[in-house]
Amino acid sequence: MPETSTEEFRAELREWLGRHLSPDLAPERLASLDDASRVERLRRWQAEMAAGRWVGITWPEQWGGRGATIPQQIAYLEEMSAAGAPTAVGSLGIGILGPPLIAYGNDEQKRRFARRVLTGEDLWCFGFSEPGAGSDLASLRTSAVREGDDFVVNGQKVWTTLAHHADWCMLLARTDPSKPRAKGVSCLLVDMRSPGVSVRPLRQMTGEADFNEVFFENVRVPRENLLGDLDGGWAIATSALQNERGILYVVEMQIQLKQARDRLIELARERGASTDPLRRQQAARLWIEAEVFGLTCRRTLDKLLRMGMPGPEASIIKLHWTDVTQGMPEFGMSLLGCEGLLYDTPGPDTGRARAEEAMQRGFLQARAASIASGTSEIMRGIIAMQVLGLPRG
Repeated sequence: MPETSTEEFRAELREWLGRHLSPDLAPERLASLDDASRVERLRRWQAEMAAGRWVGITWPEQWGGRGATIPQQIAYLEEMSAAGAPTAVGSLGIGILGPPLIAYGNDEQKRRFARRVLTGEDLWCFGFSEPGAGSDLASLRTSAVREGDDFVVNGQKVWTTLAHHADWCMLLARTDPSKPRAKGVSCLLVDMRSPGVSVRPLRQMTGEADFNEVFFENVRVPRENLLGDLDGGWAIATSALQNERGILYVVEMQIQLKQARDRLIELARERGASTDPLRRQQAARLWIEAEVFGLTCRRTLDKLLRMGMPGPEASIIKLHWTDVTQGMPEFGMSLLGCEGLLYDTPGPDTGRARAEEAMQRGFLQARAASIASGTSEIMRGIIAMQVLGLPRG
């Protein structure tokens, strides 16, 4: 089959979205649903996308993907954003579980899980971080002891995104405590409906509860649910985290930051910032930072196109994104003034009220940016050693 050009790929996706994207998938309509109803609607949307082979486009065609090139991945995110299409509710499973499953899973595991990941029939969460093992993940203490044909798992995970909706968990557990740190860790695929699994949502400042604590108490996991080799889970975890910060992650951050900047500049104009020299200067600085961020992303993407692999630039992108994504809503809140203290801003224009509420929510959510997907301290350490060549402190 001849390879599809990027423009042909873009046109095909645009035409498909024009036929399938329904009004009830608009952000404001989805936001009006309760949590369970929203997830159920997004599952149906993901199944529809999977039927058209628009989910997991980077996966090999053998497992339901398109083997998309990097330019096609960029085009995909641009078209989805332009159409206002929601991302797949199972995007964590698609982007983080999928590549390690294909690389390390046996044929039976691939046949069992791959299709259901794409269709949204199975939603996945990731049991990595623990109360005492966040940035230093290799110090994790959750244990998996072999008993006959099962592993018996005991321990706790925290900051587990969407665990309250997940059907399965990709779990890191210590299978050989005699081995130092990462060398005794294995990766298990755990059914979240197993006896002994309990999930406790963590309420955030925004009032939402996307993160959870997950407890495992004598949970039995069949031996066939071991992904990869026994005690070989660290390589799988590294692969999963690299995919989390991969090409789609970089492009998506760039698109989201540009959209946030444009909304902020619109608010600044409405609030008269153009007549205030200080606020005008703040707006200009944020605009420039967003442009510089975009240029850094393009440089990384160019390296990917030429060399097929990213370097430590991903850490620079993450650190810069943290600074800008926190600075923008801080400026937005200063524009709102006293109204920023009211979470649900009253007023006759409900559309404007929703926009201002989104600014307030963004301000609260942004505080977590400095720890999400790698803390700023870890990013600075990577930049210091791998980019600047400084010695380990």
